[in-house]
Amino acid sequence: MGIPETVENCLEMARQEYQAENPKASLRVVVSEPETLWHKLDHLLYLPILNLTRPRDLYYDQGDGLQVLYGFTYKYLTLEHFLGELTRLAIGQPLAEQLAQCYSQAWYPGDTALFIFSDWHIKPHWTKSFAHSGHVTMWERVMPGTKQLILNGPGGHLLGGWNYAVDTHLTHLLVDLEADLATLLERPIAYNVFDSEGSGLPIAQRYAQARRDYISVLPRQGDQSLAAFRVQGAWQPVAGDPDHEAVDACWADAQKAAEDPRRLVLMRPVGHTDPTRVYAGRIPAYLSAAEVPATHRQRWQYQERRIREMVNGANLNANFGYTYDLVPNRTRQRRWEEAQTKVEVTQGKLAEREEAIANLWAQLQHLKQAYSEEQAAQQVAIETQREELAERQQAGKRTRRCEQRLARQERQLTELTARFQRRRRRLLERLCWHRAQRTQLRGQLAEREAAREAIDTETLCRERHLEKDQIMLDLQVLLTGLHDWACQHYFAPEWQRLELDTATRLIYRKPGRVTWYEDRIEVMLDPYRYADQQRAMEATCQRFNQANLRWRDGRLLRIHLAREP
Repeated sequence: MGIPETVENCLEMARQEYQAENPKASLRVVVSEPETLWHKLDHLLYLPILNLTRPRDLYYDQGDGLQVLYGFTYKYLTLEHFLGELTRLAIGQPLAEQLAQCYSQAWYPGDTALFIFSDWHIKPHWTKSFAHSGHVTMWERVMPGTKQLILNGPGGHLLGGWNYAVDTHLTHLLVDLEADLATLLERPIAYNVFDSEGSGLPIAQRYAQARRDYISVLPRQGDQSLAAFRVQGAWQPVAGDPDHEAVDACWADAQKAAEDPRRLVLMRPVGHTDPTRVYAGRIPAYLSAAEVPATHRQRWQYQERRIREMVNGANLNANFGYTYDLVPNRTRQRRWEEAQTKVEVTQGKLAEREEAIANLWAQLQHLKQAYSEEQAAQQVAIETQREELAERQQAGKRTRRCEQRLARQERQLTELTARFQRRRRRLLERLCWHRAQRTQLRGQLAEREAAREAIDTETLCRERHLEKDQIMLDLQVLLTGLHDWACQHYFAPEWQRLELDTATRLIYRKPGRVTWYEDRIEVMLDPYRYADQQRAMEATCQRFNQANLRWRDGRLLRIHLAREP
């Protein structure tokens, strides 16, 4: 697969960069010979094969598995120092990227578009110290840990793994990671398949903005009955599963459908009404509704199973290195920001109420002033009309029209007073309602401010350095990839689907003898107890020997299986 050249090139570049930046510093890893580096890397790489977890386990290791390769076995302090020096070289991220490029061409040669599977593996970190925490699914609790993003290609072959803080979310990095991965692999990413953790609207909007495709599934919560959707087209039998049928759909709520950029695919058992699964995402148009469930189901075999295989066979849950920095607690900062947002919302509502009260009070004062002016004008007009009426009465003239005008003006004054009282009453009612709302909002604001101030953002917490974990994750991915290669190219057909932990117990830890000759290396394995395993191993040895593999020093490598006497 080109692994040795990739690792050596990455190490050499890291050593040169470190030496250029630190000309006076002296690290043993910088001046070591390639053979020495490979010996130490082999120790770290094959720890799970030897039933060891961390370098400290070599303290009391008495096995010959590593000694047979180079004639001696490194112990704990040497390997721990070596791993620490690799950490100072900061090769974790570069090595992961270069290995991903190597895996891509080894498993999927060419430059055609590649679809991938993405998933978190949350590795718990048991500590009593105050540290960043997240929800660890396997333990059903919130605790410190590390999130590992595992990427698999078609067929489940690993492309790589990356470490992140435990409070990182898929929404924050997937789209950018895909763009970087496409550049790194020099091939486009057709689409990404992941679980319901990335099924929300924020990531859908980011994918839509980036014009990238993905397939996810909605969590089984809320109303997912058939009445909540509007079916688009006819139900089709699911590819490879005639017991289920699928159809394209959108939300029945017009506003919800307009705000959701995702394509929805419903799946239900044949003969049922309501869907049992709702697939969502920017699903490629060339995938029909019948193909979407089968495409998403692949992640259980090609990713979830591979992650479990790495947990059991490659120590994926092991933590390496416990150096840390004291940093502000991001979780509490986010809670403070959420509380501050609530405070600002209440302050905004309170300001609206204050403005409304001021406006109503101004309207009330303006109404009173306008009423007073109109009332005074009406009173003057009435007095004038009364004087005119008295004069006409004394002069013995007709007074009917004058009396009508006086009655009309008195009636207008009465209507003006009634209209003023009605408007004043309405304004007072609105003013009282806004004042009541203001009182309620002031109480709510006090509560939210108290809740915000109760969040401790001053106390620092521990954030682990993940460089050493990243280096070991690279080696764990490498070990799993090497096992895949051995299964497909050397194992007997009945052993080509063995998981790493099973193959380790059955094959990689098989006792035997190694003899070193000048031109070849002969390995003689002890016989198996069961005839089917004996036959499978004989076929495996035959296929391996036909490949004419050589050890790093050029000697031909031959593996044979002893027979029962």
